Amino acid sequence: MNDDLRPAISSEVARLLSEERRRRGLSMNQLAAKADLSQSFISGFEANPWNPTLDSLLRIADVLELNLGEVIRQAIENVSAKQVSSSRRSPNKRRRPDGR
Repeated sequence: MNDDLRPAISSEVARLLSEERRRRGLSMNQLAAKADLSQSFISGFEANPWNPTLDSLLRIADVLELNLGEVIRQAIENVSAKQVSSSRRSPNKRRRPDGR
């Protein structure tokens, strides 16, 4: 995996988990209590994803009844699609014959 994509994938995993939490009508406090994590952990992760432990991600996914592997796969697909889309929108810079 391209190291440049890791932060985007981490952010997308957090976005997908946050979106599912809201879809299920759970507050951050409710998710935290059910996952045996702190509310500040959930809030911080959703706002500015860092590298949480696998255990923490599995706890959140379990409460949300999601397969963490599928969430990660979807995040990778979403980031890859965005990357392809943005590269298509960026015009190719043509070099002049002098290399500029």
